Amino acid sequence: MSEIKGGIDDDIIIDTSSFNFNSISLTAKIIFILICGCNMVQNAIVGGSNNAIMTTLETGFYMTSTETGLFQSVYELVAIFAYPLVGYFGDRSGRKVRWIAISMGVLAGGFLVMSFPHLLESKRGKPPLDPSIADHLTLCNQNRTLINVCTISNNLRFLSHLKYVFYLSNIINACGSAALPTLAVTLIEDMFPQEQAPIAQGIFYAVGGIGIGLGFLATSQFLKVYTYIKKPLWLTPVYSEWVGAWWLVYALGTCISLMLCLSLCIFDVGDRRNKYLMSQRGGMQSSLNPTYLLLPTSTIDQKDLTQNNPLISSRTSSSTTNLSSTVNIIPNETIDEEQIIHDDTLDGKCSTSTTLIKLQNVFADVFSLIKHLLVNLRFMGITCCAIVEALLIKGYLAFLSKHIEYQFRTTSSHSSVYIGVISLFSVIFGTPLGAFCVKRFDMNGRQCAKFCCIILAMSSVIFLGLILHCREPTIGTTHSINLPLIQTAFDDDFFDEPVAEFIDKPCEQTCKCDMNIYEPVCEMKNRKTYQNPCLLGCKRILKGRYTDCLCLPKNSTVTVGRCKERKCTINLMITLCGAFIVVFMSCCVIVPALKCVLHSVHPTHRAFSLGFKSTMTKTFGYLPGTILFGAIIDRTCKTWVRGTCGFKYQCKHYNNKRMAISLALLGCGFRSLSALFCAISWYAYIKMPDLQERRKSSQHHSQILTPNQIDTVDG
Repeated sequence: MSEIKGGIDDDIIIDTSSFNFNSISLTAKIIFILICGCNMVQNAIVGGSNNAIMTTLETGFYMTSTETGLFQSVYELVAIFAYPLVGYFGDRSGRKVRWIAISMGVLAGGFLVMSFPHLLESKRGKPPLDPSIADHLTLCNQNRTLINVCTISNNLRFLSHLKYVFYLSNIINACGSAALPTLAVTLIEDMFPQEQAPIAQGIFYAVGGIGIGLGFLATSQFLKVYTYIKKPLWLTPVYSEWVGAWWLVYALGTCISLMLCLSLCIFDVGDRRNKYLMSQRGGMQSSLNPTYLLLPTSTIDQKDLTQNNPLISSRTSSSTTNLSSTVNIIPNETIDEEQIIHDDTLDGKCSTSTTLIKLQNVFADVFSLIKHLLVNLRFMGITCCAIVEALLIKGYLAFLSKHIEYQFRTTSSHSSVYIGVISLFSVIFGTPLGAFCVKRFDMNGRQCAKFCCIILAMSSVIFLGLILHCREPTIGTTHSINLPLIQTAFDDDFFDEPVAEFIDKPCEQTCKCDMNIYEPVCEMKNRKTYQNPCLLGCKRILKGRYTDCLCLPKNSTVTVGRCKERKCTINLMITLCGAFIVVFMSCCVIVPALKCVLHSVHPTHRAFSLGFKSTMTKTFGYLPGTILFGAIIDRTCKTWVRGTCGFKYQCKHYNNKRMAISLALLGCGFRSLSALFCAISWYAYIKMPDLQERRKSSQHHSQILTPNQIDTVDG
């Protein structure tokens, strides 16, 4: 039975068995609402916004895809160590609400650190946003050289160093998030009765999933606003220089986290004061040491006690003083000073040895629990399923918006909106539906494992719908009429392209085009897309249109962005519907899988088992998930581009068919493997039923025996 430690002086131990959990107090309900709010904010920022701003960080701070992937992995790496430690010590302390409140304060600090680069970014100044500099980098310019371009971009190196601030922010966020998936879940299990706990936990996880969707939606709206108050008139979201106000969502998250932290602290103090008063009504005798209760004061003779051993008299008097007993206290003057010094030395040695013994017991307890969990097939089956699902979901969540953006030629904000809507409605309906099924059919651990196995096996087939794709656009690198000879001005050896001599034509005489510049433009007459305006000899830009193009007739029109091609609306709708069904089914198994974990271990080990499961999931699932999917997507790249002065290295053009087939097969394979691990846990539950199933079988057996006994007596 769990214990709640705390009170006015944090020394009162209250057994939760003395409370009637069927009547949930108002304070407990408010604490539950606040915990759900904490889970929503944490998931909105960490699970939603961090994934939605990846391309913005690459644009605004000149980070590579590898560095943004490391930004995600740093959080998971720190969480590997933070989750089990917070789960273990928080469960042992009994102050779960206080730990959650402190974690929200830590999260507020992490969100604040995340917004610091926006303030430091002011050192970059406004020169990169000047139209003449944009022309210098992308248009036909006779005076363009490597030296003056790198002088214009002299602050790029400083901006690229701000990535370490982002890494620090995610380290802090990982430490602050550790209490929610461990202590909050077990706290809900303690506050609610057994039949209501699954519903409450389902609401908790549903709110977290809603937070992810809201994080995507809110960030997509903030990205439509420019990061500074003032912006050049010519700058619109179509340009690659556009950087949205990504930092606003973190500033807002800081304020909300601080308010939740203070609210939890206030209600935690009031709740513990009530529990302290309840323990006082039960009588203080139950909190005293039973050894002292066996000593009646009338039988204690002070003279006989002090004649033989003054040390005993000192300790007895001290103990009885602390207990407010009626035993007379021996004056300290009667005790030899040497004996006191010797006693203090012994007490110091005893305290040191006691501390070492406690540490040894803690480590022995931890290793014993880990060994027990590793050989528990019921627990390991669900844990391995969670690892594979984490590997799958983390990779898809990080790159699904990018997949939709490149596959169906949408903007970053639109793809974030699609993912946000899918996550929001899937969690709103999926997670409560799974919790309702658990309660409606009174599922035990075996039935929950069976439910997860069937749902995951069905959803694995739907992953094959990602094979639907759209034809990738053709990006021209040369002009078909007046062929401009390309010279790599920034990095001649990067693509191993020879530098060609210019011939006597206007286009080739004046232009020095760099194939590392990727600014797609559309030549409206022939409906062709080119990699940058320099390839067409364009010298000026006005309101999104390029003019004075040497390689085109005078009245030709060249616009910013790719040419509009045949829409792929049907495939997009089918893909989005399939993604919704997959995420919906994933949300349906959250609560049943959680009950499988909680019913596979002893009740006193549940918090540690959740922390250990989170560690395994993050080590082998979340941590390599983004790396694996990023490597697979990179293998489908057709055009690699290194940016100005070698600071960026990105893929700008993908093979859509190859990308779609790779992701579809990967998703189907991993989801089938998850179903297999759930089947293993299901088999283990059949061999070793949980406590709930054993109780049902014993009750059923007693109901069968009772009529037979009555018939025997009557006979």
